Amino acid sequence: MRLVAALLVALAVCATPAFAQERPRDWQPPPVETIPNFREVWRDVLVELAAYAKKRNPNFVVLLRGGVELVVKGEREAQWEDVRDPSGSTYEKRLPLGWVFRPYLKAVDGMIFDGLYCGPYKFDKPLAQVIKDRKQLDADLAEERRRGINRPPVPQPLGPFSLDPKVELARAAEVLRLAAVEERQRRVVYALDAMKSAERPVFAIETCATQADADAARAKGDRDHILVFSQTDDARLDRLPPGHARAENAARVVGVTTARNFLPMLRGDRYGTRTQWMTALGATNYDVLMIDVIHRLEPLVKADIAGLKYKGLGAPRLVLADMPIGRAFDWRWYWQKEWQAGNPAFLYAPMADQPGAFITDVRDPGWKEVLGKYLAGIVDLGFDGVVFDDLDTYLWFEDMMPLDR
Repeated sequence: MRLVAALLVALAVCATPAFAQERPRDWQPPPVETIPNFREVWRDVLVELAAYAKKRNPNFVVLLRGGVELVVKGEREAQWEDVRDPSGSTYEKRLPLGWVFRPYLKAVDGMIFDGLYCGPYKFDKPLAQVIKDRKQLDADLAEERRRGINRPPVPQPLGPFSLDPKVELARAAEVLRLAAVEERQRRVVYALDAMKSAERPVFAIETCATQADADAARAKGDRDHILVFSQTDDARLDRLPPGHARAENAARVVGVTTARNFLPMLRGDRYGTRTQWMTALGATNYDVLMIDVIHRLEPLVKADIAGLKYKGLGAPRLVLADMPIGRAFDWRWYWQKEWQAGNPAFLYAPMADQPGAFITDVRDPGWKEVLGKYLAGIVDLGFDGVVFDDLDTYLWFEDMMPLDR
């Protein structure tokens, strides 16, 4: 019994989503039938924000970073429909699994993925082959289910088994790890396929172990028609890479589809002043800059953005602002000193591993108002577009409010 109990604990830990944290002892999820479709809520907010920006400036670029489950209908949303309509009276009106949400896709101009070629969820084959294999496997599994066969996507070990609990726990953990990788890759594949089919540009940010891996990631991106930024330092995206921009060119860049490289530099804290940061960025020849709207606690001004719109070589380029959606930070311009988790209500919970960061409830009118002012300020500053970041927090809410209980 001890082995079984320990095994169950290990499985629970391994299955925990990236945004999950230990639930408070007295936490009681709301009744299942009252749980909202968080993915639909997130989509509606993002579409509304994108529509506002494009009304202000029809050429305004809207990119997404993360939120792969928002692009295509997955099992969670199908399960949510079953809970709301257990009799199946609206079954014929439901969108099928794998359905691409066209209004959402039409509202955006591209998507940024993390870790396509480096990291725990990387692909080891060309993207076209990955998409083909994934679709074939899912079709085979669906056909088997129709015949009453429930085969897991990841083969389960059948032995030999060990009497050592540590060995069995390690084996179970590895099975769970592989299943998590498989599931994450599946969701990413369908989002990639949807973006590619809609002819939306795809970007990738890669943090690799070695320079050889970083170079290989860029080569694989060229093969798959994905624009890759790769580095070997860390994932904070707060420094300029050494040397020249890859695929540096003197041509003007008027849209993300014509870009040959990009630089995500989301913090400028390594520079002593805002002017020093702007000078360093302005001297680069990247086709697209993705930056924060403040330097430390000092906001950028319109002249800063105007100066960045030309590469060091002189040709025009795009300057995009990074805008977090699903988290609030106590060092952002909107923060008020009396705020804390639960006050205001949209500060849903503190991030366990990131002091000063809070999961936000994008359903809350107060947070929507903050986001609206944030985006209006970005447009007013003269940015060419925005990167909606920190989108994946709907997964945190889904973990806190499971449907299968």
